[in-house]
Amino acid sequence: MSPMIGKITLFPYDFEPSGWMFCDGREVPISEHEVLFTLLGTTFGGDGENTFGLPDLSQIAPPNCNYCISVKGVINDNYYEGIVGETMLSIAPPSTQNLKECTGQTLTKEQAPLLLIYMGARFGGDGVKNFNLPDMQEKTPAGLRYLMAVQANDPNLPRNGYVGELIALPYEVRTDTLLLCNGARVPAQSHAALHSLLGTRFGGDSEQFALPDLRASAPPHYNYYINTRGTFPSRG
Repeated sequence: MSPMIGKITLFPYDFEPSGWMFCDGREVPISEHEVLFTLLGTTFGGDGENTFGLPDLSQIAPPNCNYCISVKGVINDNYYEGIVGETMLSIAPPSTQNLKECTGQTLTKEQAPLLLIYMGARFGGDGVKNFNLPDMQEKTPAGLRYLMAVQANDPNLPRNGYVGELIALPYEVRTDTLLLCNGARVPAQSHAALHSLLGTRFGGDSEQFALPDLRASAPPHYNYYINTRGTFPSRG
């Protein structure tokens, strides 16, 4: 699955995955990232002729984590292949039929039946025939927006994505693929790929390593989960 250009994802790595860049406010050449420039313009800096700026989210990233922006991938797709309820930062409006901006709007059961089952009425609505999405406009960094996958895969099914990718979900779930980011220690032998990426970055040792504790960093009524399976990220 190719990511959407301009999608912003939280990673617990100490390196930039291939096809991504840290959201650290740097200026980059337009000639090397023309598609991304068409989305960003000079919203975050640059002269607009030779360079443009990336958003700087370094001050709001949790400790030992980095927000990264996708600089390679797709612009428009028919369907976002993620987890239902998955919420992400983006520089662009929704470009697929199953993504909605989080502005507190009401959806019906017919529009998003699986999301209603998992999320219920925690953000409003009657929880039976309709429900509300969270209104995250005041919490969104300037120039960005929060998007939610209102129709997508069940979290209990295998997910494409990166090992170690951090995913914000507006409900509680427990699967072998997604582990709650609560600082717990997990056996290195059972999660060798994840352990090779995290090591003791968040604590633990060679036998049991700690997951990031993002409980204080999650938006209200949200939880962060870490993906334990999928594509192993290469260094950019």
